[in-house]
Amino acid sequence: MLTGFSKSKLLLCLLVAVLCITPASSGEYSDIAFIDATMTPSGSESRTTDINPNGSLLASGYEGIVAIHDADSLELIQYFEIESDVMDVEFSPDGSKLAFTRSGTSADTDTTQILDIESMSLMGKEHGSSSQPLTVQWSVDGNLLAVPNSNKGVDIIRFSDMQIDMTMNGEHNARVTCISYSTLGEYMLTGDESGRVVMWDSDGNPTGKVWALDSSIEECSFDSSDNRFAVLTAEGGLSTWAFAGGSIGNMTLEKGSALKWSSDNSLLHVLEGGNEPRILTIDSTTLEKTGSIYLAHKALDFSLKENEFGTREAVYVATNTGHIAVYGAMDIPEGYGESGSDLDGDNVPDTYDNDDDGDSILDELDNNCQSVNQLCSKTPDISKIRSVSIMVNSTTFTVRDTFTLDSETSSIMRNLSRKSLIADAQLSQSEESLFAQSICQNMNKNHFMSSWKNVIQLTSGQLTDGHVECEVEQGMTLVAQIDYTTQVSVTFVLVYNLSEQLTHPFEFTLQSQPTATDSSLAQHAEMHPIDVTAKSSDSSPVYWSPWWIIEGELTISLEEELEEEPSFFGKVVDGFIDYPILFVPVFAFFIVALLGLIRRKNAIDLDFDDDVAEPREDEEEHDDQDSDTEDDDFIEEDIEQSESTPTKVVRKPEAEPSVVERRTARRNPYGDDDSIESEATRRKVVRKPKSDVQTPVIARRKGRKNPYDDDGPITKVKRRRLDSGVSSQTSAAQGMKASKRKIVSPTKKTGDVKTRRVKTYSEKDE
Repeated sequence: MLTGFSKSKLLLCLLVAVLCITPASSGEYSDIAFIDATMTPSGSESRTTDINPNGSLLASGYEGIVAIHDADSLELIQYFEIESDVMDVEFSPDGSKLAFTRSGTSADTDTTQILDIESMSLMGKEHGSSSQPLTVQWSVDGNLLAVPNSNKGVDIIRFSDMQIDMTMNGEHNARVTCISYSTLGEYMLTGDESGRVVMWDSDGNPTGKVWALDSSIEECSFDSSDNRFAVLTAEGGLSTWAFAGGSIGNMTLEKGSALKWSSDNSLLHVLEGGNEPRILTIDSTTLEKTGSIYLAHKALDFSLKENEFGTREAVYVATNTGHIAVYGAMDIPEGYGESGSDLDGDNVPDTYDNDDDGDSILDELDNNCQSVNQLCSKTPDISKIRSVSIMVNSTTFTVRDTFTLDSETSSIMRNLSRKSLIADAQLSQSEESLFAQSICQNMNKNHFMSSWKNVIQLTSGQLTDGHVECEVEQGMTLVAQIDYTTQVSVTFVLVYNLSEQLTHPFEFTLQSQPTATDSSLAQHAEMHPIDVTAKSSDSSPVYWSPWWIIEGELTISLEEELEEEPSFFGKVVDGFIDYPILFVPVFAFFIVALLGLIRRKNAIDLDFDDDVAEPREDEEEHDDQDSDTEDDDFIEEDIEQSESTPTKVVRKPEAEPSVVERRTARRNPYGDDDSIESEATRRKVVRKPKSDVQTPVIARRKGRKNPYDDDGPITKVKRRRLDSGVSSQTSAAQGMKASKRKIVSPTKKTGDVKTRRVKTYSEKDE
């Protein structure tokens, strides 16, 4: 995991060492960053942690497990399976014993037990109680243990036989949540869930000094000189008092979880919860913030290891997951600076480097070659190496520096970032945002901006100002809990201002490859080689990959890309893209046109219904009207001829009335003959001889208004029913009349023209 170092990284580590000589004076960035995490088999929900007095061992409590790790290498030394959840762990003053409290079960009481560190075994001594002991404290000499009891007080237990030596009751009205011995062992502080703090003497008697705060007490602690003590509440209230009882200072944080004094009593280290969890360093006299370590995960407890100068060297945080997160300064990897072949240029020879090609894939797992003839460990996967994308516009110069973590580190970071490992199958967007935010808040942004600014040389103008943002490129959101292979990629976005307006050709040179800054998660990633892409707002991209460190400077020239004059169609398309509002009138036009076509189609359908041939009943009705008219003519003519000469009338089959005649009859069924003849004369149709096969002639006529259509369109079937009803009513209303009409049987209609002639008796006799 600790790979990818270069000369710049060594200098940064030395810089961190120098910073450690004096306390931090600025809260802009952290002097230490995440370096690793512990691994415990079957471990989950880490709640508590402690460092032994010499700083060599790390103890941690989980759900049903107590684990001992090496504080430097984080190697697991031993772990013990416990019947229930571990609530607190505490090393004895000499570091030879470890006391821990666990919650009870249905068949057992809450218990305080002891681990022997020398033999790494559980001792048979234990103390049971009916109250869940949230904390345990050793006396200064290591002969006594103080634990909360079920009577809202404290039991003092002898280590020799784990029996009660004395009981301190009567001062608290709620369960005791914090216990602290003074450095000399003459006094004790206790705090409870109601916010009450009480001072006791060594004989177990209250001193009369009582303080009431506004919420549950999370931590109370004397400084090493017994001149002051500090109290932290669950709601984030931090207060310091003089031993005599006078208040020194107060401040309010978002939430509080744990509190530690520095070895020289000049600083207070406070674990602050809330939306941005962090370990806050505060001046113990003025209560001013002097530094912060922002956390990308949940934090319940922490332990602190300091150097001989009283400056924090490493921080161990219980994360409510299967890990203890460790923050500190990166170590120099083995083989750094030695001679030998070094492909990726990180100053670690390939014989020591476990990732020779710098693609964040261990050599033993590197099998991404596209050819069987290639050596995968010497052929980097371009998608996994560091990527630098440069974008230049008229006023700004933007650098997107993306690095990729190896699979193991990626998996650990995902698990740490889960707010609840058991219930959280996938990471949410809010957890990813917290992760990216903590990276940016911990890193030295000014140093990182300067490192890039110093290697970018412009042919004209210079870079000014600038700011940094952090983004998670991939590997966090929606990645499953059981995914151990997906790699996390993080991007640092640097934006500089240009002192001069952009002109083409735009040329600049990358003089070297900047490395990760201190307190940055990028220290876990490979920095070389680099995949480089550069472009401007008016140029085509320039691509160079991989850029090896041995290649030296990289000069890039961006040429303006001349765009062809778009065609008329292209301009129209661009206009619609630039102004989407233009789609509204177009859509309206098409809708109106569509509605017009639909209405026209409906109108044509109605005309067609009126123009088709009338039903048989209707045709017969009009034929009867024509026959009646012709019969009347015949009767009149017969009467006139009979007055002069007896005649005999012989009727020949009449021709079928033409379309014009039928239209005329339809328009004036009861008109006189003159009008009919004149109409027939005006619209006389000259017929040509027809062939044997007659082709039906379909004549289109204008629709006439039917009195039955006043109420709207009427179908053919309905019209037949209405017509038949009217006919029946008319027939019923009229009486029967004798007629002079001669009944003539219907004749078969033919295509011949029908004529009629009256033949007299005289002609017949001849």
